[in-house]
Amino acid sequence: MDIHIEKPAGGVSVVGLNGELGSHAEDSIREQLHPVVGERNAKVIIDLSNVRTIDSSGLGHLISLVTHSRMTESRVILCGASSFVRGVLDVTQLDRWFEMASSVDEAFTMLGVTRSESIS
Repeated sequence: MDIHIEKPAGGVSVVGLNGELGSHAEDSIREQLHPVVGERNAKVIIDLSNVRTIDSSGLGHLISLVTHSRMTESRVILCGASSFVRGVLDVTQLDRWFEMASSVDEAFTMLGVTRSESIS
């Protein structure tokens, strides 16, 4: 699992995940993403468009991130889920629990921030 974090101006962090989201990603997610979502009032977009597969451990990682963010009054939006990932979220009904967007641009809109404001 490769993780890329972009923190453009405007207070929105865009996190790109690449690869398979499973148990092997636990250390990376805990070390790199928990501090990002743990900042008070953080706005975080997690781009899943390059996540090929997800298993129960991967779902647990996402649940943990969002739960952690809610304790700090932060907001996390998942976006760009592939049909496989979207199917897993649908079957588990987690698509109703997570805040979801179809693209990074839509996630920016949901946050009330234009992407150009954030990148400036």
